[in-house]
Amino acid sequence: MDYVVSFLSIEFGLCFTLFFAVYWSLCWSVRLQNVLLLAGSYALVASFSLDSLYILLGYTLLVYLLGLFSARHPGRRFTYLMVLLLVLGCFYVFKYQEFFVGGVQAALADLGLDVSLPVLEVLLPIGLSFYTFHSVSYLVSINRGEMAPAAPLDLALYLAFFPSLVAGPVNRAAHMLPQIRPAQIRQVLEPQRALGLIALAVVKLFFFSAWLGSEWVDPVFETPSGFSAEQLLLSVYGYSLLIYLNFSGYTNLVTGVALLLGFRLPANFNAPYAARNLKEFWGRWHISLSTFIRDYVYIPLGGNRQGVWRGNLNMLLAMLVSGLWHGASLNFIIWGALHGVGLALYKASTYVLPQPMRWPGADVLARLLTFHYVAFAWIFFRCASLDDALDMLGGIAGLSLGGLLSTTGLLLLGCVLYIAVYPQVLALLRQGFAASSRLPWQLYPIPLGLFVSLVIFASQSGVPGFIYASF
Repeated sequence: MDYVVSFLSIEFGLCFTLFFAVYWSLCWSVRLQNVLLLAGSYALVASFSLDSLYILLGYTLLVYLLGLFSARHPGRRFTYLMVLLLVLGCFYVFKYQEFFVGGVQAALADLGLDVSLPVLEVLLPIGLSFYTFHSVSYLVSINRGEMAPAAPLDLALYLAFFPSLVAGPVNRAAHMLPQIRPAQIRQVLEPQRALGLIALAVVKLFFFSAWLGSEWVDPVFETPSGFSAEQLLLSVYGYSLLIYLNFSGYTNLVTGVALLLGFRLPANFNAPYAARNLKEFWGRWHISLSTFIRDYVYIPLGGNRQGVWRGNLNMLLAMLVSGLWHGASLNFIIWGALHGVGLALYKASTYVLPQPMRWPGADVLARLLTFHYVAFAWIFFRCASLDDALDMLGGIAGLSLGGLLSTTGLLLLGCVLYIAVYPQVLALLRQGFAASSRLPWQLYPIPLGLFVSLVIFASQSGVPGFIYASF
């Protein structure tokens, strides 16, 4: 999705500066600000394709009508069924049609039946995976009697709000709609923090993420057979860092943009590679999605209310849904299953091992084990096919002592040491960020602008894209 690049381009920066000036010139009227926000959001969708805009408009109308129906008949299972059919229908038509049709045709072919099933040629609308989840939060809240239906304009802006439309975070209606229609005049929120987050996003995306992708990750994953076992493992470490830097960098960027517009987006990351187990990892990684899956998939399935085995099964199903949400391929299903099984194994271990473990080195060992399990699962997430993933794993299995003593082996050791001391590094970075935020606001943009300029100058040419925009 090439248009997503505009979020980090000079063109987007200039357009947003003009938009920002006009937006705050209307600060006396929240309604006019909302109209401008909605127009800007729709223009962004239309810049990708007019079909995406038409689909979003049609989807918004259906959600609005279903919201009115839910308000008149709250608590009905029929309403939940309608919501489920709406979401699954959109996902099937626009995202999973080829995957499921191909699977059915392959199964029939195994039975000796050569059947050609029809497949609609449709474009994946930009933001579909996120605005459908936003609509679920809205409709379920209405059906539970937690809120009244929103006005058409407010609902349209809630679904189309451009900072979180492309790659999240996943918003909740109860959190976002009050910000769309606030009781008081809007204000720029935490301007120094907002600018600091945008600068941090530039560092993560332009410098670290782009460099890791071109030097450590992309060449190796594209042709794994041409690299040594140590280089393959280094690329896995590199991708583990890259996807965090890329996605958290995007979150930093849109969080900063939203603050400048007077909105607060939900937290999405909290140092995930400092996690000591998979449960803690999912409390720190893509928080808005993991809590959505918990509240709207895992708990409705029964959660852990029906015993250990049923609870583990529900957790596995929830993680399979998470995997399938990311993409229509067997690799994403395997990735979700690995996390589901890993969570079940961790839960089982808590009945055997003392919690928390306080023996020397336990914390570091737990973090290293968690990181390596997550990195192992990322192989399936990154590879284009199951065969590619198996080739990567087969190549890594050829690790040797001689290879680990090479220059690449030293880089591998450096990665492991970085994860080992990550909490301490994070504490220093947070202290530096807090100190920079205490600068007088008149002086703050000067060193920030110089720093960002130096980072862009030292970075590779081109504008990096966002990994999660493709989901």
